[in-house]
Amino acid sequence: MKRRDFLKRAGFLASVGVSGIADVCFAKDKKKKRKPNVIFIITDDQDRDSFGFLNGKALTPHIDKLAAEGVFFNKAYVTTSVCTPSRYTCLTGRYASRCQSGKFLKQGITEEGQTWVHWNADIGKKETNIAKTLRDAGYATGVVGKLHGFEMAGHSKHINIKSDHNDPEIIKTLKDDQRTFAAELKEHGFTDAKNMHRGNLGSGRAIPLALCEHAPEWTAEGAINFIEENKDQPFYLYYATTLLHGPSPMQSLKADPRISEIGMLDKTPDVMPSRQSVFDRVKKADINEELAPATWLDDSVGAILNKIEELGLKDDTLVIYFNDHASEGGKGSLYQGGIHTQTIISWPGKIKPAQSEQLISNIDFVPTILNACKVKKPSDMKVDGRNLMPLLTGKKDKTVDSLFFEIGYTRAVVTDQYKYLAFRVPPSRTDSKEVRMQKIQDLIKKSPKKSPLENNPEGKITHIHRSPGGDGTELGNAVKHYSETYYDADQLYDVVNDPRERVNLADDPKYAEVLKKMKGKLKKHLKKAPGTFAEFKS
Repeated sequence: MKRRDFLKRAGFLASVGVSGIADVCFAKDKKKKRKPNVIFIITDDQDRDSFGFLNGKALTPHIDKLAAEGVFFNKAYVTTSVCTPSRYTCLTGRYASRCQSGKFLKQGITEEGQTWVHWNADIGKKETNIAKTLRDAGYATGVVGKLHGFEMAGHSKHINIKSDHNDPEIIKTLKDDQRTFAAELKEHGFTDAKNMHRGNLGSGRAIPLALCEHAPEWTAEGAINFIEENKDQPFYLYYATTLLHGPSPMQSLKADPRISEIGMLDKTPDVMPSRQSVFDRVKKADINEELAPATWLDDSVGAILNKIEELGLKDDTLVIYFNDHASEGGKGSLYQGGIHTQTIISWPGKIKPAQSEQLISNIDFVPTILNACKVKKPSDMKVDGRNLMPLLTGKKDKTVDSLFFEIGYTRAVVTDQYKYLAFRVPPSRTDSKEVRMQKIQDLIKKSPKKSPLENNPEGKITHIHRSPGGDGTELGNAVKHYSETYYDADQLYDVVNDPRERVNLADDPKYAEVLKKMKGKLKKHLKKAPGTFAEFKS
């Protein structure tokens, strides 16, 4: 090397430093090698009418665009049709019956060893999950919104119902709760937690309804802040909105937008269009005003997606949009109206827009995310689902011919054409009619408004049966909508020609062979699932 070339090289080194050289030489490679971000959006009790692209009833341009740019799964399911186990599965990739939280191990298994899944399936602190796995791989992991589904020791502090939500002491108490939640969520693998609701709005504390309002502006602000803070590194955001669950979203939409889970804010977060504009746009589009909350939800989703685009991260971000379970009369059951839900997966440049007819369920999200992020599953991490990336990218992939579901004393399996549902009450949970009716009378004395006898006059054992005669979720949904066949032990439906599952074909001789095959599929799934289940698995 000539002396002048050496000196020129030396001067360059001195001016930028060794690290600067590395930055100059590998800047492009570094960008190429960046692992993708993941945003997992889970909505709450969002029915089909609140998706504009499905039937044109609602005004949801951001969700519609996400579906147009990604893959909409027409045969997507949730393995258990209430919020807590649904979230458990989305974050672990496991059936909720595998739950290892103290609560589930204590009350979620009968004397016979049959698992009893309902709202008792929280993620145990010692269990592996997607947040822990991605955190250990160098990801920033954030959680915003509804926390249903996590084992947590801390409880919301009691606040008197007459408390003033403008009171600085009340606000301090509420903010202390947020810090307590955030600290516990670190044990679950989240490096950051913002703007949270402990569970369903108003649950766990006696406070004015004003403090139990939906606050999508506040939660969307938390999501946007997390994205801003972590835009220079790969991140995973679990965004759990409280919409469209009760209390009334319409009531909240008409309330003061400064109301939040931490009391009255100084000002409305400036991240979404105004609440009044929701009504104005819905009216202009000639949409039924009752569906205005769907547009409000869409605005919050749009705020997050717009931030990704604004930061130039759209092509680097895998977005999964999932409704926690169906809300068409089957919540708390394994009927289509509880388990057949909506799923969109989008990743511009990686996933081609399409509508898929493949059977998928929420056990598939974790393995799909890990594959997309090129993160290996820990050796101690049990996953029941499959990686959907080959399916999403048009590569050859093994399709599944059936999916498995569980809740309470029921198990089910579905194919492209048929659904088989088995209802088996274990002997240890079988009370006589006299005992059940006495329990119901005792319940009525304590709370006259909670009588199950209107929808269940004989107080029969229901699919979940958390309370005598069934609880509100069951009685207001499945018992009411599927009353003709609800208590049948064996139920077979043609979900293509009878999507509302009105005709039970189990006793029809013409379908004997179909019933036999479907029972065989259920038995095969149960071999891999935990617990016993009557004659199918002892």
